[in-house]
Amino acid sequence: MTQALIFDIGGVLAHDVWENLLLDEGEGVASNLNLAAEEVKQVAETLWAEFAYRPIDEEHDWKELEREYWNKFILHFHLSQPVDYFMNLTETFICPVSGMIELLERLKSRGVRLAICSNNTEFWLKRQMDKLGLNNFFEPRHLVLSSRIGASKSSANFEMFKAVVEALQVDKGDCVFVDDREETILRAVQFGIAGIIFPSHSERGALYLEALLRRMRVL
Repeated sequence: MTQALIFDIGGVLAHDVWENLLLDEGEGVASNLNLAAEEVKQVAETLWAEFAYRPIDEEHDWKELEREYWNKFILHFHLSQPVDYFMNLTETFICPVSGMIELLERLKSRGVRLAICSNNTEFWLKRQMDKLGLNNFFEPRHLVLSSRIGASKSSANFEMFKAVVEALQVDKGDCVFVDDREETILRAVQFGIAGIIFPSHSERGALYLEALLRRMRVL
């Protein structure tokens, strides 16, 4: 029996801020500043490898981490735009996937335990949680991030999946993980958590997920 649902954020609850912000052909950083998309991608991947595994500590809050991230980006490309330009631009790319907030409301009303398991930076998570109101659905102890675990969902040792099951205090066989990437769903299944691949390419992804959850008698 399904007692808990575990969600990725990017591509499931919110549009993927990383890809859209940096590489969107119309409004992203590369387009706006006439930067080579391939070089932007390479720099972004390097920065991701650093900041996706860095937790907040006593000396650095999420805003400081975000400013450090963009300062490194600016220095690499020798840009004149200030950090605030990039932080403000980020805000425009943080938006919910259609229908998912309403689905979370229905799941919460049914008493389903909800958790997040996300490869994410502390600063983009904070922005997503605040702007989308995700704090209304997910308890702080049910937020499992690569930045806090020090490993990704693809890790061979399943650190993130172990952490989220422990936080939820349910058997892994009673959990379902929702993600838009096949490789992470396969990792969850290998660990023993059932998975649903979310169709992030579709505007009707929430309707598809709701239909599956009704068939599973979660809703």
